[in-house]
Amino acid sequence: MRAERKLTLYRDDSTSQVTYDRVKTWFWTANNTVLVVSRYDGEVGGAHHYIHWPRERFCWFKDEPRALQPEGGDDVG
Repeated sequence: MRAERKLTLYRDDSTSQVTYDRVKTWFWTANNTVLVVSRYDGEVGGAHHYIHWPRERFCWFKDEPRALQPEGGDDVG
């Protein structure tokens, strides 16, 4: 089982938002000026990639936990 998150970024123009599902984790880098989002590549497996957002490109963001998802092809129940 893996925990996933949903991250919604509200852009600096205040009219558009960007939503990422399958988020593994997020963290700040470059002296808290770049938000780095680690996102799973697909529905199955642990491969992931990083998305970088400079702080000046968004106003705020919302982090939402999601239900635990089974890994691989494990059938539960």
